[in-house]
Amino acid sequence: MSRRQPGWGGVATKVVATVIAVVLLALVGAYLTWNQQLTAVDRTKDTYFDVGMLHRTEVHSIRRETTERGLVDAVNDARRQGLKVAMAGSHHSQGGQSFYPDAVVLDMTGFDRILRLDRARKLLTVQSGATWQDVQAYLAPRGLSVMRMQSSYAFTVGGTLSANAHGRDLSGSSVVESVRSFRLLLADGKVVRVSRDENPELFRLVIGGYGMFGVILDVTLQVVDDVIYEKRSRTVDYRAFPAVFARLQRDPSAKMMLVRPNIDPHSDRFLRDLIVSTWHSSDVDRPGLHRLSKERAILRDRFFFDLSRRSDWAKSVRWRMQERLLEKRGANELISRNNAMRPPEAPFAFLDYRPTNRADLLTEYYIPTTEFTSFLDEVRRIVRADDTNVISSTIRFVRHNDDVELAYAPERDAFAVILMTNTELDRESVRATSRTTRAMVKAALQRGGTHYLTYQLFPTRQQVERAYPNLPKVFAAKKRWDPKELFMNEFYAHYAKGEEFLP
Repeated sequence: MSRRQPGWGGVATKVVATVIAVVLLALVGAYLTWNQQLTAVDRTKDTYFDVGMLHRTEVHSIRRETTERGLVDAVNDARRQGLKVAMAGSHHSQGGQSFYPDAVVLDMTGFDRILRLDRARKLLTVQSGATWQDVQAYLAPRGLSVMRMQSSYAFTVGGTLSANAHGRDLSGSSVVESVRSFRLLLADGKVVRVSRDENPELFRLVIGGYGMFGVILDVTLQVVDDVIYEKRSRTVDYRAFPAVFARLQRDPSAKMMLVRPNIDPHSDRFLRDLIVSTWHSSDVDRPGLHRLSKERAILRDRFFFDLSRRSDWAKSVRWRMQERLLEKRGANELISRNNAMRPPEAPFAFLDYRPTNRADLLTEYYIPTTEFTSFLDEVRRIVRADDTNVISSTIRFVRHNDDVELAYAPERDAFAVILMTNTELDRESVRATSRTTRAMVKAALQRGGTHYLTYQLFPTRQQVERAYPNLPKVFAAKKRWDPKELFMNEFYAHYAKGEEFLP
């Protein structure tokens, strides 16, 4: 009996499938090689690159000190030599706050020890170069969690204080609310303790002061229990969102919120559909829930995210994946408070992208909750008119707080509307992005809002002073506390002294 041979159709199908697989593997391999080449930027010890790649500044030196004595010596040495001093943490500011031409840059990442924990009062003291990842790794085994933290665990504690960054909590606002005290190295080499009661002027100036007043050495933070949350997600229309949020504010179980708008530019739902994810307190606890999560599938996610930088269809695919898969609409998930502020809930590594000819740029606007729909309509109009390549967007809540001089929401509760865009780095593209940013800042100001100061130096001095009327007061205080302007960065030099740094 003869053996049956496969038909030509079956052979052809296998051949086609094999060819497709080989092509796909080749494309992925080529992409990974290409991406590695782009991110392998030459970083000599005397050249500083910001994360957005807009600024490539030649500095005098970069000093990575690991002791307080080393930091004091570095500041004193710079003062004696007539050099300026700038401070850098995780190198993720985009507005020139952590460097200045021919300055001594203090790389704080080696100054990262956890110093002590007062369990009774739930107070943690940590050196300013420690990242939130370091803090979480220390707190989680002890059943504790960070009270206020910015969106990613990769940033340093000192950097977060310098920007007064905020996170996802609904009960509070920015990191300042969790700060009980800190020690500060001043321009004259002296170290002072700062709190709401001790040197209160410095407390208001240094938090959210972008390194203008000294080196934050260590910080005492309020921490909380690492409780369990239940995550819920659903898609709502942006016009219905304020009412949805109002109900959340009346729900005592609602603890955190993160909103992701539709980024598909060809959809009529662009910046209209919102995935609203909320975290609610839960009485359920299970073994393993408090184990810290990690970021996985970084290369895969980086691949698809990079496709969306260059292709609108990929943005559409990403949106559908988020809506139908990643957010698990209608499904509830148990998660610890620590892990609600970690990957995969707050992925970070896959965003690393530093080619020499393009950049991912962030902007953020604080809009009074009553003006949200109007502002989003205007943002949609602006980005479409300017053909802006929006690759990601999120929305968070920021409770009003005026504990610092440069407060983002000093009088009214606000929504933080964050946009990530991708642009070429040639002169005309950067200027076009600058014009778009100024248009959105104008829209925010018209609605009683502000913008985040850690990002590019695109807004005009007039716009910044309108958003932050205390800015002249802060610059005057800078001259009193640091008359020789030892602590210098491009943000201060641009807005206080009129120096230009952009292409």
